[in-house]
Amino acid sequence: MTAAVPGDAVPPLSVDHPEQLAREILDALGQRICLIDEDGCIRLHNRAWQEFLAPANCCFSHAGSRPEPSRPPWAMPCWPPETARAVDHEIRQLLAGEQQAFGMEYECTARQPKCWYEMSVSRLPGNGSAHLLVVHEDISERKRVETALRESARRIKEIGAHLESVREEHGAIIAREMHDELGAMLTMLKLQLASMSTRQAIPADARSAMTGLVAQVSEALKVVKRISSDLRPATLDTLGLVATIRWYAEQFAINSGITTTVDLPDYVRLSEVSSIAVFRIIQESLTNIARHSGASEVEIALQKDSGMLNVKISDNGVGIDRAALERTTAFGIMGMRERADYLGGTLSVVGRPSLGTRVVLRIPLDD
Repeated sequence: MTAAVPGDAVPPLSVDHPEQLAREILDALGQRICLIDEDGCIRLHNRAWQEFLAPANCCFSHAGSRPEPSRPPWAMPCWPPETARAVDHEIRQLLAGEQQAFGMEYECTARQPKCWYEMSVSRLPGNGSAHLLVVHEDISERKRVETALRESARRIKEIGAHLESVREEHGAIIAREMHDELGAMLTMLKLQLASMSTRQAIPADARSAMTGLVAQVSEALKVVKRISSDLRPATLDTLGLVATIRWYAEQFAINSGITTTVDLPDYVRLSEVSSIAVFRIIQESLTNIARHSGASEVEIALQKDSGMLNVKISDNGVGIDRAALERTTAFGIMGMRERADYLGGTLSVVGRPSLGTRVVLRIPLDD
């Protein structure tokens, strides 16, 4: 045999028996392939198809044979009756020309370990008798990878939720210590300085300095109160979510100068985890509004609807654009969505140019 020289024309393949070559090509393919005629009979199949069905002791329909009334010859032995009937309906539609293709995935428990397959059926083009090409492809490895990825994502989500819970617990501890310990110390210092500044024996300049120190300690107490409230509002544990949202909205309006209105029910039944998550989402939304929206008005509304809690935060600012929502560095919005997802709810953020932004959270209420 003479080796082909690069650049030489490749001679055409000469085959005396083209049908035999076609059969060998089909048998070389790893997919399980068969051809169904207009009567629903298998006219042609490859070796992989036959080997696929042989372990299940399936009665194999050879070319020209008629399908048994109870189970079509192309039906997989591991299919339950309802699956076989559904596929039979789809194949009849294909043969009638009502559709051109059909596909589905199914699990085969008859084999160990369990396997997944993808079945695709397509109507062959032509004006003659209808013929359908059926292909079964083993997708078990892909399914195992998908399952592993889902399990990994679930574990990461659980770890994230646990870390968030630990962070909230630590925040609550630090907030209490700041409010109780540091706040008490500063209060005592303020009282002592105020008392000393009233003594007549102290020179006027020293009395004036003490008065200034009293003012500084008062400001320090405000900072301690603000930081402890940001870490964990005391009202969340004592008065509940609704009262905390009302208090925080008032503080936000004072600090930001943005008119803030609330429409809240008297009470909502939520677990501690859900209450904290709802408050943090509202807190993050208001922070984003103050920083980026340029809004002059904000509305916070809570509504109970068929066992669900709907939370809406709307503003009249510039409106967040899609690019900002899709940025990989938008950790605030990502965190809000993660909180909603962990609670079994949904969160949507919609911005309208010059009309503002609306954040909608929907989570289930506790039974």
